[in-house]
Amino acid sequence: MPTYRMVYGDEEQVIRETFTDVEVQREDGWVILFRGKEAILRAREEHVQSLEEVTSEEP
Repeated sequence: MPTYRMVYGDEEQVIRETFTDVEVQREDGWVILFRGKEAILRAREEHVQSLEEVTSEEP
């Protein structure tokens, strides 16, 4: 499963995280990260500043 780097939050707090072995789904204005059948994170689309798949490890 892929790895994603995500930046999310609002003007008061911004969080940068890397999630490994997750599947990303978008529905009804939400970005949802699943690991297996379990949702591990739900964020409103407007709070997601960036979401990118990491294709290789950087040195």
